[in-house]
Amino acid sequence: MNMLTEKETMLRAKMYMLKLAAGINPIDDSDISNDSALQNERLKKCFTYVAEVLDNASGNKNNIKKGYKEPRAARQPFSITSDEIASIELIPHDCVISELTAVINEAAEKDGMKKLQAARINDWLVNQGYLQDNTNAQGKNTRELTPKSTLIGIKSKPGMGSFGAYTIITYSVDAQRFIVDNLQDIVEYANAQLLAK
Repeated sequence: MNMLTEKETMLRAKMYMLKLAAGINPIDDSDISNDSALQNERLKKCFTYVAEVLDNASGNKNNIKKGYKEPRAARQPFSITSDEIASIELIPHDCVISELTAVINEAAEKDGMKKLQAARINDWLVNQGYLQDNTNAQGKNTRELTPKSTLIGIKSKPGMGSFGAYTIITYSVDAQRFIVDNLQDIVEYANAQLLAK
């Protein structure tokens, strides 16, 4: 049995925190219900902060204070340049949206800037008709495919979690490319939604 190194453990913990911040269960990649306490905005900001500390600590574990960044509220909205978009390397297999979002955030990372959340990409896809909001038999809010989903390579597969069966939405390389090609529109939509709150 292979034991994880301390750095690998930190990076895995960081991935879990980023998924929680994006509203995704890190154990089975299912959407966390909107009525769950884990969807509380203060908790999500905390998850993001912990992920940043872990990221910095994994590179310089002897000085976690170097991971401190200015409070989230003081940060600039997420933005990305055309050169940064061109540098994004797509994931070479079907992935969940949090994995693609992490790649996008890495390409655009700047001090003092908020990260793009996976949920904002899915919000745009809903707005464009590539996904739809629904409520399942347990009364939980879910995202589901539409007839337009397959046109760009969004797929679904069954999963099993602590609350029973659920659907995992995955993004093929073509779907990832579609998202990256429309990233400026997604960012404008996401920032407009945040300003409207």
